[in-house]
Amino acid sequence: MKKVLVILTLITTLTITAQAQFINWGVRGGVGLAGYVDDMASSSPIMGANAGLYVSYAFTNSQSMLAESFCLQTGVNFIRRGTNFKEVLEKNLNMSIREGSYVGWYAQIPILATVRYELPIRSPGHRALFSVGPAFSFGVIGTRNDYKISPGMPQRTWNYRINEDAFNELNRMDFGFIIAGGYEYKDLTFMLHFDYGMLAVSEGTDVLKTNENAYYGSKNQAVVPNGNNLAVLLTIGYQFPIR
Repeated sequence: MKKVLVILTLITTLTITAQAQFINWGVRGGVGLAGYVDDMASSSPIMGANAGLYVSYAFTNSQSMLAESFCLQTGVNFIRRGTNFKEVLEKNLNMSIREGSYVGWYAQIPILATVRYELPIRSPGHRALFSVGPAFSFGVIGTRNDYKISPGMPQRTWNYRINEDAFNELNRMDFGFIIAGGYEYKDLTFMLHFDYGMLAVSEGTDVLKTNENAYYGSKNQAVVPNGNNLAVLLTIGYQFPIR
């Protein structure tokens, strides 16, 4: 509770003693790896990507040294997420292999608290950056590639190949958080982003609970959440002062 009060006091002090204003806007883009965590079928990550615009909101004319190093950032990102998956299925001694990928592009609005630290280097303009905050995402477009084949029995009726909108199966909404760290030289930035979605990408069937319900005649819920989005991205950005 004391820590919360200290943080609220600092924010209030900054607001009262400083003039808040937008100080710059920028563009950012990069690539990395994206996958699902806590998903049994997820086999390997896909190439993740991020492209977007942002603005920085800072506190100027403040008597606090903290205000000079602190700003809020928000904007719009378009981020590529998904996973490759693979499952080995057996039914009545017949083995099938299901594999494919989910790829989705999300529109994302982050709200990041950013601290900038001037590095002790002779020439000015070298700064270390650290950002953290929540992010709201909405799935815009995606692809689900999904096929199942039985080795040695390709004509079986349960084999299939599907190519469709990934959001027919995945949840479009996501809420998570971003942690990022990096380096800034004048108006150029290099950042490493950890982007984690706290909402499950979809819901699956709990096989054990389904079997238990069938045995006992119960109707208990047999649905469990599948994995969560995780992306690790290296981005490059350039910012333009707002005058």
